[in-house]
Amino acid sequence: MKKILSVICLSVAFAAVAFSEVTFGFRGFGDFGAGTSSSIQDTSTDAKKNWGYGGAVFSKIPISVVENLYVQPEIGFMHNSIGLKSSKYNLDSTLSYNSIVMPVLINYGIPLNQSLFLFVEGGPQVSFITGDLKNDKSKSTSDPDSRILFSAIAGIGASYALSPAMALVTDLRYDMGFSTIKTENASEGVIPRGLNFSAGFHVKF
Repeated sequence: MKKILSVICLSVAFAAVAFSEVTFGFRGFGDFGAGTSSSIQDTSTDAKKNWGYGGAVFSKIPISVVENLYVQPEIGFMHNSIGLKSSKYNLDSTLSYNSIVMPVLINYGIPLNQSLFLFVEGGPQVSFITGDLKNDKSKSTSDPDSRILFSAIAGIGASYALSPAMALVTDLRYDMGFSTIKTENASEGVIPRGLNFSAGFHVKF
């Protein structure tokens, strides 16, 4: 995993150097696990306990052939919580884990005036589970069957320029997860998905 992260980070860094007016920023976010599902027999997820929070740094690299079109790679950290419940098994517990999230988005801005931009964004995301899966009910920990999760991101947002170089940004994204989180040797698990709201800032160089 460390090798994969290093290669991606170096690739983004070299790409950023090759372009002018690259934007760098930070976003803090909260996530509501809308759409998170369970494939475990007679067990469902508890929407009230499906949430997450974290933060990420990002860059916006302009695509010169189309004005206001950017590639937006990010790297961030997220704490995740998934509630599980089953009347059959008298189960009411929370599964939690930490992950490194790395989306690579295409971002297109729509100027409303000199200061305000709306934008749409979308693209793939890969996440890496760090550490163990934790169950608050049994106070137990376990290793995931796979630490790599894949998903797709689609979202909308806005940025407001405070100066020619700095702007406040906010967005709303949906993370459509494709991968199942399960413990080693298990055939069933949960698929994390979520509605993500963020706020932050960016600076253009």
